[in-house]
Amino acid sequence: MGFLLDTQATRSNLLSVDTTLAANIDATQDYIPVASTDNFSTSVVAEVETTNEVVSFDSITWNKLWNSQFNVSYWNNTNTTIATGQSAPDGSNDAIKVTDDGAGVLFLPNAVGSGVNQDSNYIRSIYAKVSPADSGDTANLLGHNSVSSIFTLTDQWQRIQYRAPSTAFGTYFYGVDFRGATATATEIFIWAPQSELSANPANPYVPTFGTSDSAGGVKALTTVTRGVNGTTAASATSGDSIQQLPYALLNVDMPVRLQGLSVSSDGTGAGRLTLCDNNGDTLCDVDIPDNRLFDLDFGGGILFPNGIFISNSDNITAYTLFTDEYSGAQ
Repeated sequence: MGFLLDTQATRSNLLSVDTTLAANIDATQDYIPVASTDNFSTSVVAEVETTNEVVSFDSITWNKLWNSQFNVSYWNNTNTTIATGQSAPDGSNDAIKVTDDGAGVLFLPNAVGSGVNQDSNYIRSIYAKVSPADSGDTANLLGHNSVSSIFTLTDQWQRIQYRAPSTAFGTYFYGVDFRGATATATEIFIWAPQSELSANPANPYVPTFGTSDSAGGVKALTTVTRGVNGTTAASATSGDSIQQLPYALLNVDMPVRLQGLSVSSDGTGAGRLTLCDNNGDTLCDVDIPDNRLFDLDFGGGILFPNGIFISNSDNITAYTLFTDEYSGAQ
């Protein structure tokens, strides 16, 4: 489209969406734990208010396990030996090695599981591998009493995903089970257990560290890009505000030059994208034929004196506004 290099993309709603950080974050963290993800959109950036860090994200994850750290009392360990401090796929030493001492099982009881119905709407996932000598062997992973869940393992880390059956689980709903004729592996490395309510494949892993909340787990913004739009990734404290709005500001009342836009319909009918100012007054409508993608370049740009927002996106699957670089309220 020939846009200038200093342009930036903005996607917006008129109303802000606000929440708080549910835990401290550091400058390198690749997920952002938040108290609530209600009404958050993966197509809109967010800002940590205390640091002015802008965060973009492609997914939202709620790991409903109460505690994903295996070396705590939440997990029951029978006839197995646990060795912590093992190298994990993310470069940490948070994985563990589970060795079978004879009909062993490491499991999380129902009482400290997701706290909600354990049915086929839930995806359980875990990273696992075996020692080279056991490569190609099988084990019951994500196991439970009534339904077999046998997986073949290699000596390379793989993420195993399993959708629970519609029937209720037995004594436990998540674990590593060495019992049974088909469970032949005797040494398994595991990391990052997750249970989430999702119709899609498992989202990125979010660690959990224990909670007394019956709903359990941690909600987080995931597949995160930190420090976008010229900001710098920084540490922040639990309870700090995080807000979602274009530029993450409550009020943009300043001239903004629109250089161009990209918009596509969702295939369900002709689309309409309506641009407005910060008061909600309509500035113009862009009509898009059904099942089409348009890239529009406005040459020298169009100046909107009081900011530019989106007030309507009927039958639109995606849109991007390219504006002059924002440098703060004037």
